Amino acid sequence: MNPTDYGRAANGTQSLVQAALNEWHRIITQRDWSALPELLTDDVTYHNPAQLEPLRGKDALIGTLQLVFSIFEDFEYARHFHGEEGQVLEFRGRVGDAVFTGIDILSFDAAGKIVDLVVMIRPVGAIMKLGEEAARRMAAASPTAQE
Repeated sequence: MNPTDYGRAANGTQSLVQAALNEWHRIITQRDWSALPELLTDDVTYHNPAQLEPLRGKDALIGTLQLVFSIFEDFEYARHFHGEEGQVLEFRGRVGDAVFTGIDILSFDAAGKIVDLVVMIRPVGAIMKLGEEAARRMAAASPTAQE
């Protein structure tokens, strides 16, 4: 899907949201994590599929995305839906041999910055594989794991 085909937001910030969505796609496609902070509010909330409590702040969101995108394979966005309360991007990919599909639900402020990101992934087997691999990589990177 071409990100320039996205629909307009109903709250009067459509051009800002459109630009942010285009930039989101570019960042994800190119893994340009250094550009991501400009798209986020300082207190952005991130609801990920593996935790009940959301993470808060740019560093938590960016760090988590860097980790999971180092694990994801064949990631691509498939469809986009929009409404007054936000944008929904459907995606697919795999973790090893576990194929997944999911959605990103993005909410924006009046300045076109992301204030909330909810990620849902299915099936549960893919989430479990993702969690196992993320835990393995975090343990390997931990200073105590190397002693």
